[in-house]
Amino acid sequence: MEQPLKEPGPGTPGVQRADGNHRSVIVQAQAASGASVLAVVNIHEKELLPVHPVDPSVISAVRQAWVRTSRDGTEVLAAEQTRDVLLREGGLAVVGGDGGDGRYAIAVRSLVLLEKPRRSEGRPSLRLWQITPDWDPPDTSLLPIEENCGYLLDVSAEIADWPKEMPSKLGDYGRRLAQVGSCLVVIAGRDGWPTMGPESAVLVRARPPAPLDLVRSHLGLYHRRPELLERLQPGHEPQEHEQDLAHLVTKGMHPADAAELARLLADAVESEEKISAAVERFTGWKDYITGFFGRTVERPEDRALLLAAVLLEGASPSQVHQAARDLLGDSDNNSVRDALSGLDLGSRLREAGANVSDNKVTFTHRPGYGYAVLKHIWTELANTQSHIRQWIARITATGEIGADRLGTIADLLAKLAAEYNDSSVLPSPTTRGGGAPAALSRGSAAALMLSSAARHPVLGAEVRKQLRENWAPSRDQEVARVAALVCQGAFAEQFPGQALVRLRHVLARDVEDQANEEAGQAIRALVSEHGKLAVTWAAVNDWIGPPDSSSPARAGRSRAGRRAFLALADLTTDPNPTELLLAAARHDESVTDEIVAAWNATLPDSSLARTCESSLTAWAEASIDGPLPADQVLELIERVVSGRISLDPVAAVVIGREVNTESKAMREFRRRLISRRFPAARPEPS
Repeated sequence: MEQPLKEPGPGTPGVQRADGNHRSVIVQAQAASGASVLAVVNIHEKELLPVHPVDPSVISAVRQAWVRTSRDGTEVLAAEQTRDVLLREGGLAVVGGDGGDGRYAIAVRSLVLLEKPRRSEGRPSLRLWQITPDWDPPDTSLLPIEENCGYLLDVSAEIADWPKEMPSKLGDYGRRLAQVGSCLVVIAGRDGWPTMGPESAVLVRARPPAPLDLVRSHLGLYHRRPELLERLQPGHEPQEHEQDLAHLVTKGMHPADAAELARLLADAVESEEKISAAVERFTGWKDYITGFFGRTVERPEDRALLLAAVLLEGASPSQVHQAARDLLGDSDNNSVRDALSGLDLGSRLREAGANVSDNKVTFTHRPGYGYAVLKHIWTELANTQSHIRQWIARITATGEIGADRLGTIADLLAKLAAEYNDSSVLPSPTTRGGGAPAALSRGSAAALMLSSAARHPVLGAEVRKQLRENWAPSRDQEVARVAALVCQGAFAEQFPGQALVRLRHVLARDVEDQANEEAGQAIRALVSEHGKLAVTWAAVNDWIGPPDSSSPARAGRSRAGRRAFLALADLTTDPNPTELLLAAARHDESVTDEIVAAWNATLPDSSLARTCESSLTAWAEASIDGPLPADQVLELIERVVSGRISLDPVAAVVIGREVNTESKAMREFRRRLISRRFPAARPEPS
């Protein structure tokens, strides 16, 4: 039962609006499963970029353990400079630099430093929000404007491709923020922001703090664990049975790594055994791995066993052994004498660092160990890469031992690509032959991997560009299908706007294939699973536009709109998008007009005639004995079919085909439609 709810007020936590964006209505609709589904229907306003609160632990760390000394021993005042820019330049500051310079911490610290001047003026503290740059192309009208908020926007991976007018537009946006007591700190790359002209006045250069000072400050002041401070000093001589910590802090260590080291040590301070484990985890299990590979120079079968174990974690020892033999190209015709010789399989796996119990090989006792092994082999034994690619292709093929572990393998490869900022590590959907792991470059495995890579702060920009320009528009069904699958999962949840752009490219292709079906599923998921009715409906209306075939691009865009509309109108797969759309229409008559216009634009497309007929029929039947409101659907379909009887889908609804095979609900709907169009004549007055 649809029920209007109270609109959230301006001060509601988590509610963000653009300037003048106040027409939202919250409606409640009943899903097919019986669950209650809420959707914010802000159907005629642009939906703002997603925001989430800055992690409280980050705020606490920059309050309690800030370091003002740089690597060369000079004073670092970037946070204070950024605060001053915000106070002086009208609500906008930019922190520029390289990854690893501590730009994010500087941005958060600068917003925290605004508390004192704000208190002196009698203003409340800022609420700190991080904005997800889910725009393609960048558009400042999508940025939120809320009172007393400090926003952070990290665009370091994409700013190089920005249009030249964006810095000026952000300056205007910053001034609007200042009017409501808010501000924005942009995090940019070293050369991303203009260094000349009026926009350069808001730029502050980041400088990383001294790593040792940062570790000691976090450990002693933030985590309140000063016991280990002396052992971190350079030149400290550890006592017998004491783990050496002084070598862990290096001159070029990134601030994030220094903070992570402090956290791991703080959690392990109770015992020397835990400290040793923390050190191994921080160093990527370096001692374990180098020790194992040092002992196995003449034992490639044990190295293959370890690699198979980390890629097939959770498999049985015999399955891991089988995969390792496949990697080495060993035959299966060994004698019983060979099989009974040497160490037992469990002992070999344990020596390699695995845990073997309940007939499963796992590494949960060593977090990150599996990835560290893959990284070591990939970088230190680089001449094995092509062989490993071919091997992964074999063991992950349908029905093979690694087919049900594609997700794990994809995650490991995506992490490797992200760490080295090298998308070539990932099997491309466009790659054929040449030993590329086909199972990983196509289907759901590729989508898992590319979704992870597309969300990475650095690698993500390049992967998102590939998705938009090369994979989504591909006429190769499997390549386009990968792009559509990426837009169904975590990537769509974080970047719904960018997912819609890529889905448009999939749906705009002049072919009918499974990629379009997956794109339709992604469109429905954006509404049903991610609550993005408003942005999805706005995109679909924009794509359909007026009928126009003046250019292939415009024709493709309209084609994408028609296909996307039918995906939303598909009751048989998921009725929730249609139910929510009709609920929005009951609150806003113009939405009804848009639904009618979408049907009118779609019905003449002969390639979609069968889908149009089945969807219209499903709507009609659901208004009689299903979840759709009878009067609303009857009136809407009457408007759709009026004057279009020559169109095949319309004729099927109004006149019918094989009446004997039609449902009772369809016959009842047609009776009501005819009665509405041709009401019974009144008796002539006598």
